[in-house]
Amino acid sequence: MLLEAAGARVLIDAGLFEGNPAASLEKNRELPLDPQRIDAVLLSQASLSYAGRAPQLVKHGFTGPIYATPGTRDLAAIVLAEAAIDFGARDGGALYGLADVLTTQQRIVGQPYARAVHLRRNLVFEFADAGHILGSSSIELRTGEGGSHRVIYSGCIGRPGSSIFRTAEPRAGEVDTLIVGSPFAHASHLMFANAQQRLAKIINETVARGGHLIVPAASLGPMQEFVRTVQSLWRRGLIAELPILIDTTTPVSLPTLLRVHPEVVSAGALAYGDDGGVFDEALLRYAASTGPRELPDTPSMIIATGHTGDAGRAALHLKRCVGDARNSVLLLSFQEEGSVGHELLAGADTVTIGGERIARNATVHEMPGFSGHADGEEMRAWVRALGGPIRRAFVVHGDDLSVAMMVTILREEGVRDVIVPREGESFPF
Repeated sequence: MLLEAAGARVLIDAGLFEGNPAASLEKNRELPLDPQRIDAVLLSQASLSYAGRAPQLVKHGFTGPIYATPGTRDLAAIVLAEAAIDFGARDGGALYGLADVLTTQQRIVGQPYARAVHLRRNLVFEFADAGHILGSSSIELRTGEGGSHRVIYSGCIGRPGSSIFRTAEPRAGEVDTLIVGSPFAHASHLMFANAQQRLAKIINETVARGGHLIVPAASLGPMQEFVRTVQSLWRRGLIAELPILIDTTTPVSLPTLLRVHPEVVSAGALAYGDDGGVFDEALLRYAASTGPRELPDTPSMIIATGHTGDAGRAALHLKRCVGDARNSVLLLSFQEEGSVGHELLAGADTVTIGGERIARNATVHEMPGFSGHADGEEMRAWVRALGGPIRRAFVVHGDDLSVAMMVTILREEGVRDVIVPREGESFPF
């Protein structure tokens, strides 16, 4: 989203299109604006669908500041480097390289939650905790004389009740323009306790078959709650001891990353003295960035980068495992239309991975409750917490069903002017 106000051109997030590799690559190659004419970028989180094009902007001439929370800044260093390596491994797929990622990191300015930053005399913003992944935020902007127009951008809102992250903290008050996305607005997630029971059943059934559980992951962030749950199930004796192999080109310890940012953790003080709970290292194994990708001889859980299964390490593991009936595939994230994950959820008998058509014999499960995304009623609670009134809202992220449900939620909550913008459309304040 491009915001033009107070003489500045500010980009709110800079994400990659994901889904079908050929279609998304074609879209990603086309920059819809001149990076040299952007004054600043605000990132709500480090996931590729929100921050993945930041190095591409830098590569093509952007020289301004990129504002993000300290957690997003540090997570982006890992996620964007992963993306550069993965793109480089695909024929003709390099949108940017590691050098562009390093330059991008030099441009990122870490800003804590709830600290106002003046971009212009009549343009100020601040981040609020979104409770989704490490460093995730919603963004409040005020523009006009005396900050007369208030804009709230949701980013991704997390689920309340996380064992790791704080609950989202929206700043209450009148909202002139709300920009909101919710890929799971149409869903009703299981309560965490019920989701744990279902996860234990899936793991035990896969282990009994002698298979592997393949988990395509969006980034380090969304998998943290999931990993913590698996560790908890094992410590309570509800599943067998199962190695969790995190296969990534940038093998960074999840608990260590959380310890660096206790401000995002619900019990941050434990970061400095507790070896369990949120900071548990049990069961975790990290694949070296240049190490082998061979499957273990015994059942294991493999968390691999590439949440839609189209690219990255996830595609490599799915290509080998999806044809074996002993294995299971567990999808946590929103699956873009046309992606391998979307086809698997639709019950496809065969899928194309890396140009090869493969029969699908593995069991496929969807558990969006561990995606970190709020469902419909959780989004409704977040909208209500804004207080309002909300004069106008734009719904900007999700497939047709989730967008339609988010529109319904907003109208039921009293927002009369709800717009689903198309790419390239512009609207005045």
